[in-house]
Amino acid sequence: MSSESVQPEVDARTLRAAREHMTVIEEGDALFEVTTQSGSAYTVDLREPACSCPDFQYREEVKECKHVRRVRIEVGQVDIDALSESLSEQANDIQQDAAELIQAADELGETATKLEDAVERLREVAER
Repeated sequence: MSSESVQPEVDARTLRAAREHMTVIEEGDALFEVTTQSGSAYTVDLREPACSCPDFQYREEVKECKHVRRVRIEVGQVDIDALSESLSEQANDIQQDAAELIQAADELGETATKLEDAVERLREVAER
């Protein structure tokens, strides 16, 4: 089996691969059985890569499911430090986006208050 490093895109599948409880057992050369936390077992072949799970089997756009990614993590094909750094960068980006959204919401709230005050003044003028 090749020990080449493969750095997966940090997306929902990669996060689940790193986070969820899975048992990985090597069955043969580049063949693994992955048992998930729900008890489902799938066969992963790193030569292709391929997996017997429905996500991999029925979605053509899926090149690597979470099971393939988890096996890659387990056998050392994923640079964990780089993955951790990428996750930290994404977390920082999300925090910054959240801060910007909070600021925008505060500004909209202030604008809404000003508009409500203006509407109230217009009503007062209209009643005169």
